[in-house]
Amino acid sequence: MSAGTVSISFEDLDFSRKPKLGKNFEAESDTSDSLVPVSRPLYTVEDVLSWTPNKDGYKTDAFNIATVPLAKRTQQGGVPKTLVCHDMKGGYIEDRFVQGTWRDDCYLISHWQHIDTFVYFSHHFITLPPPGWTNAAHRHGVKVLGTLITEWDDGAKCCQQFLKDQASCRALADKLAQMAQHYNFDGWLINIENPLEAPQVKTLIGFMSYLTDVMHTAVQGSEVIWYDSVITTGELKWQDELNDKNRIFFDSCDGIFLNYTWKEEGLQRSLEMAGERQHDVYVGVDVFGRNCFGGGGFNTNKALSVIRKQGLSAAIFAPGWVHEKLGADNFSSNQSKFWNLLSDLCPMHGPAALPFVTSFCQGQGQNFYINGQVVRRGPWYNLSCQQLQATFTSAQFSQGKEQAGGNRTMGVCTKDAFHGGGSLLLGGNFTHACDTLSFRLFSSDIPVQSPLLVSYTYKWKTGADRAAVHLILSTSGQTKQWVLMEGDDNKDGDIDKTYVKNNTEDNSTGQAEFFIALPDKECDRLYKECFGCTRDETAEEGWCTRFYMLRDDTSTGYRIEGINLQCLRREAVEGDTDVCLRLGEIRIMNAGDLEKKQNATVSIVACRDVSWKKLHHPTATTPAGDSMAADTVLLSGTLQWEYPQLLASCFDVYFSYKGAAGNTSDKVYVGRAQNSMYRVVDLPVIHDEADRDNSIEFTVLPIQ
Repeated sequence: MSAGTVSISFEDLDFSRKPKLGKNFEAESDTSDSLVPVSRPLYTVEDVLSWTPNKDGYKTDAFNIATVPLAKRTQQGGVPKTLVCHDMKGGYIEDRFVQGTWRDDCYLISHWQHIDTFVYFSHHFITLPPPGWTNAAHRHGVKVLGTLITEWDDGAKCCQQFLKDQASCRALADKLAQMAQHYNFDGWLINIENPLEAPQVKTLIGFMSYLTDVMHTAVQGSEVIWYDSVITTGELKWQDELNDKNRIFFDSCDGIFLNYTWKEEGLQRSLEMAGERQHDVYVGVDVFGRNCFGGGGFNTNKALSVIRKQGLSAAIFAPGWVHEKLGADNFSSNQSKFWNLLSDLCPMHGPAALPFVTSFCQGQGQNFYINGQVVRRGPWYNLSCQQLQATFTSAQFSQGKEQAGGNRTMGVCTKDAFHGGGSLLLGGNFTHACDTLSFRLFSSDIPVQSPLLVSYTYKWKTGADRAAVHLILSTSGQTKQWVLMEGDDNKDGDIDKTYVKNNTEDNSTGQAEFFIALPDKECDRLYKECFGCTRDETAEEGWCTRFYMLRDDTSTGYRIEGINLQCLRREAVEGDTDVCLRLGEIRIMNAGDLEKKQNATVSIVACRDVSWKKLHHPTATTPAGDSMAADTVLLSGTLQWEYPQLLASCFDVYFSYKGAAGNTSDKVYVGRAQNSMYRVVDLPVIHDEADRDNSIEFTVLPIQ
């Protein structure tokens, strides 16, 4: 992959320039007047009808376009679904900052394996999902819906506008479909919570049917879901079940979200009414417990048990309760507790396509890491940076027959990382009866193609001299496991050599027939291509990466059905032994795709909307707390570039000083972009008035 560059000359320095950035930018804090890109809802029918996907030669609100396509995931036929409706303090809080914000105590979801559809909800007319949520959900194969809501007197006025005739409602529906296609999300929740006049009901039914049709055309696999509110007479009368009073809305779209105050006998009637579409009935559960069966909170599983007993889908409303109500201090443990209680009631999904790459980052951290090194100090939060999360947790280890070992723990830790803000911390204890510690990470259904490149990156915290680590790919076919081993302590104590073991159904082992453990020279090349650095650079931080290549013509018909890690006690070690390691990355990809990406180049890099500011305080500091020199000025601007679509997962932006003779300083990390643009905000740069020939050079590097 080739980076692209653009230079900004100090000759262009003009402190009076104030670019007009538009309504989708705002200051991040009360103490700053610098504008950053944000997500916003639309408030009126006029706002929607005047929206256009392209304006003034630019894609409308391009910062808010989610870039991650909906991933393929494992599917179980004939099982109920799980919808999560996100209602968090009115929405658009820290998640509204498209490029992230400088905190690490914000709400996020990491248990996507149990979720089929995610709804971003607010009490504004049109709720457009912030791209961070869409990117995180799509990486896990979860669909994302926006919300149309009308409420009370203002809502009735909106309905009078777009429901006055079929032409009006179709015009609105066309815009909603264009928005979903433009911003790359997957549909709408329609929530009419104000009474309607009888003629409006007929128009509303037509609106629902038309919107569903145009959405299915605009976005493959999209969904339109109706909230149980208005009935056929136009009354606002929640039914808490599917019946003759709301069935017509259900029949005109992809599903219904039932109100929360249901009784079990109503669910039985809903099941009968739905017929073959029983899994399109989403029974509401309010996690805040307002008149809800079971009382919500950590009793949400009680309501879900009743719903699943009837074979219906569920709509879990406001799971942010664990953060909003219980606070940020114990959020991670409370979030795990909440979803562990639901895990047996929500079918599990895992990855089902290549490339498979994850650093386990949850979208926030104490520092930001690239290749094991801190490139930006200080807390941060950006859901677009969230990587694929493990489908199994510590609480589920006992489900696997092969899961030997006791006292095992697994969880994301933000104290160190290979990429992003977190790594998967795995720990356990070898007892006298146990020589292995096994960790199930992913359930999957990934078709295998040749040649296949596999790597895993890890760092020992404790136990490097007591255990070896193996990545295990559980497969279909004659060979049940491919064991990608760290080393062989039986060969003269040389544990740096890598080799592969194939386990057949009878657990016999033999010479590697499928994978080749790559030699050092080839590993050095792949390191450079995958990470943009040398092995020595990451080794300084304690990280080790092992590469393996699947041989050609040996994998026909195979599928990777599970991705696991195993720690094996070294023979020389006896007695109880504690070990702990960090798993920094797993990478499984078609080797040919890597070559394609290496040949792609970032091009046509430009910088617009440039502005400069003087330091108002001689003791000013950066967001990370670093002090600024007295001759520092602050540079802001919007970088844009071109790069082949889908060849990069994201882009890293750096800056350096470029002298008149063409010499450049070391590159300094600026930030991470999810699409082909990045807003540089208040970048501190040194302005030497005696050398006005200097310039600032920005470098854009695509990341796989």
